[in-house]
Amino acid sequence: MEYKEKIMQEFMQQFVQKDCRDIKVDNIAENLGISKRTLYEIFPSKDEMIKQTLHHYQSKNQEKLLAVWSGEKNPLVQILKISYAIIDDTNQISIARLLHLKKQYPEIAVGLMAMHARFMKNVMLKSYENAQKEGLIFPEVEPEFLLALLASGEKDPRQRTFTFMGKEFDVMKLFAAHLFTIIRGVSTFKGVEICDTYYYTVLKDKIER
Repeated sequence: MEYKEKIMQEFMQQFVQKDCRDIKVDNIAENLGISKRTLYEIFPSKDEMIKQTLHHYQSKNQEKLLAVWSGEKNPLVQILKISYAIIDDTNQISIARLLHLKKQYPEIAVGLMAMHARFMKNVMLKSYENAQKEGLIFPEVEPEFLLALLASGEKDPRQRTFTFMGKEFDVMKLFAAHLFTIIRGVSTFKGVEICDTYYYTVLKDKIER
């Protein structure tokens, strides 16, 4: 394994546990048994290391999502599978970590969000349009409107739980339930049948306590 890949792996191992500003180049080099000079020969700065690493891993995640998407022929199920795969990815890295990245390294965060937006446009919108053509989603609902509805269900990303009427709920389970409700709500009778089948065979444990 080349030093560049080892450095990126080490960075990601630390990134899931701490903010970028708390990740030290000296510590990465020491853990890998290389000199700080060697690291800077590969990445000219800490900012560049963060940028290249996060872009690399986001690209790998998108490749996995694309494999999930291309392996499913039903466009409505494609939407469901991709949506919940994205939720699972979010669970692996704290959303709070991404929020801090946006504050500390705004240019890097903007670049990552642009990558995500392009992916969503190329994949999710294509599935949505195909689902409409196949009569699975109401034709009156615009694709961009649906994505806005899905995004509106996000809670405070710094919190893992949400308290309502004295009861505590897992934020990601709330979002998972919100997402399914929205997609089912814009589906035709034919689409609802597909959604319900997917719920009982795949999603039930993900959403219910």
